[in-house]
Amino acid sequence: MSGHVFISYSHASDGKYVERLATHLMDAGVVVWFDRQLITGERWSEVIERQIDSCAAFVVVMSPEARRSEWVDREIDQAELRRKPIFPLLLVGERFFRLAHLQYEDVTGDRMPPPQFTTRLRGGQTVTPAAPAAAVVDAATLTRQHNDAVRMHDRGDYAEAADLLRHVVDGRTRLQGADHPDTLTARHQLVRSIGEAGDRAEAARLCRTLVADRTRVQGADHPDTLTARHQLVRSIGEAGDRAEAARLYRTLVADRTRVQGADHPHTLTARNNLAYNIGESGDRAEAARLYRTLVADRTRVLGADHPETLTSRHNLAYNMGESGDRAEAARVYRDLVADRTRVLGADHPNTLTSRHNLARNIGESGDWAESVPLLRDLVADYIRVLGADHPHTLTARHNLARNIGQSGDRTEAIRLFRTLVADNTRVKGADHPHTELSRQQLKYYGG
Repeated sequence: MSGHVFISYSHASDGKYVERLATHLMDAGVVVWFDRQLITGERWSEVIERQIDSCAAFVVVMSPEARRSEWVDREIDQAELRRKPIFPLLLVGERFFRLAHLQYEDVTGDRMPPPQFTTRLRGGQTVTPAAPAAAVVDAATLTRQHNDAVRMHDRGDYAEAADLLRHVVDGRTRLQGADHPDTLTARHQLVRSIGEAGDRAEAARLCRTLVADRTRVQGADHPDTLTARHQLVRSIGEAGDRAEAARLYRTLVADRTRVQGADHPHTLTARNNLAYNIGESGDRAEAARLYRTLVADRTRVLGADHPETLTSRHNLAYNMGESGDRAEAARVYRDLVADRTRVLGADHPNTLTSRHNLARNIGESGDWAESVPLLRDLVADYIRVLGADHPHTLTARHNLARNIGQSGDRTEAIRLFRTLVADNTRVKGADHPHTELSRQQLKYYGG
């Protein structure tokens, strides 16, 4: 046969069997590919897709774990989409319902398939008593793929989610139409995943079109249209245009207030993001003013211990400090650290961040001696909770060394900055801005 055979299987349970199967088939002269051969540095999903698209036949090893595997499901979808001949092998359990129209080989007990299977494989011949192996992808399959992509996004696999969502958007557009609610939902999720994967400019570009289409199809005041506008403005801000984002958030806050009410959670979130972008665009005093009002409203609506109320308190304190009122920022942070420790726990990342900013503002207000022990304890906790090479740990170490130097112990500051430069170079690279900043501080203290 020309081309290779792709083997789809569950890594969780069937890897050893597949290695034996691959050897068995290769001994019979069949070229085999399975993802143990993945090349380091290449995008996993792109390699998998390319190998399925170019394969001559597709073998799926059926087991209960493979039935539950999102990747096996996705690989079968791609094989069906590309109309590849599919050859199921039943290793454990029952055959897959979705492959019921195909003849399968029983290889239970870790047996190798018989010679006639290899003969059929060589000829690319599947036995299909019912439907053809490459049925058109239907709405139920696209829904399953969409749900898979959402789960991938939620666990942080943004690039992989975006890859799958592009396929879902294309399939839903062809099957259900560009204006169908499911198509619009998939496009929205695609924008989110692309943005979280790091391409904020592309997310903003796609979201502009989505907002226009939702406005045309659902109306300007529809909740989904307002949510798409929120996503667009967020993407614009994160792409770097904070001033434009702040301008658009002002309009969005007004529209959410009119349509959903001043106390609606989405209105409060839009107000939070408005204040954040105003601060990031340089007007820290105005951001602090907006956050004071927002903290009061979130406390009234959501409660003092709600995570979003605590977040707004954090942002209030941060903008106070950045606008020059370090002593007041430190006072707000002291209360916030106590509340976050009580509500979230001492080791929660948000608690650690508030502790970091408390120590930083105490130091910037001139009390270097008080800030040093706070930072020493924080560095130890960051190393224990996040690891020695985590960016937050390295930043805390930088601030500790700087505060020690500012308190008068230049020798200790030099020692700490020397080690930090080496670690930043190893973790982030010699040309990273944080490495260069630590290098400058080392030079400043005479190292």
